[in-house]
Amino acid sequence: MDDLTQFNGLVVAVDDNPVNLDTLLEALSSEHLDLAVATDGGMAMSLIEREQPDLVLLDVMLPDIDGFEVCRCLKANPQTADTQIVFMTALNNREHRLQGLKAGAVDYISKPFDTEELLARIRPHIAVRRMTRALQEKNASLEAEVRQRVAVEAAREALVLELMTRTDELREAKEGLERELVEKGHANAERTALHEQIIAAQRSRLLELSTPLIPITDRILVMPLVGTMDSDRAQQAIHALLHGASGRAAEFVILDITGLKRVDESVATMLLVAASGLRLLGTRTVITGIGSEVARTLVHLDAPLQGILTKATLQDGIAVAMQASRHRG
Repeated sequence: MDDLTQFNGLVVAVDDNPVNLDTLLEALSSEHLDLAVATDGGMAMSLIEREQPDLVLLDVMLPDIDGFEVCRCLKANPQTADTQIVFMTALNNREHRLQGLKAGAVDYISKPFDTEELLARIRPHIAVRRMTRALQEKNASLEAEVRQRVAVEAAREALVLELMTRTDELREAKEGLERELVEKGHANAERTALHEQIIAAQRSRLLELSTPLIPITDRILVMPLVGTMDSDRAQQAIHALLHGASGRAAEFVILDITGLKRVDESVATMLLVAASGLRLLGTRTVITGIGSEVARTLVHLDAPLQGILTKATLQDGIAVAMQASRHRG
């Protein structure tokens, strides 16, 4: 037997004759195939839709409805339309064979069974079915990866645009304040005070920009942290996280700390405080980019990490959050 047929799989046999079912069971067990049995058409359609077998061996003569009608119903159902169906019958005339093939069957096996002929006929159909499933799964995985990359790129472009807009706003605000100082002829003390206001406004804006909260989907938010984290920026990050998660009813917030230059105890504490607040809002926290230094800091703090998911990369964190969000949906 070649390598292509050495696999486990599921075959559904639809027949009301126990002798035929015993023959099939004995033949298929040598092929490492499991056998599920239905004794009438209604039971068969329910079983096939639930189990999604690799192959269906379908008797034409059934107690309730004939096999041709069962085949047509399976092909009309989107959940079972691609099922491989092989008819089993003692009706060997050309008209019945054509009727079965027109109903959607891929092959025809005559009764009584010849074991070698039976196996020779079903092997290629099962192999084709399993290869088709593998291709479908691969295509679905590739499509999901493309969607994820498109979402991340869109988020990055949105962040760049927001940064440019905020920079223009800051420049216009600064120029406007300077014009007011010239026009009103304020004293040096007033000029100094206004400059301090500008600096404070710039710092506030820069803090906002340094803790961007990017929506990946309606229910998944990402905050990439880069550079140096001080207490002001940590407080701004916590505020932005809680406000954004509450406003969007987010299921997941991903904190990516890959770009932080240093993560000390104060930053680690900030991450835990943010995760605790998000948990109270019903939002799960995913932290990505944790290196050995961060791990040692969290161990040293004896930090409670219950409810916090960690991933090596931002891409891994997004993938986990999107998968979990789809399951919840």
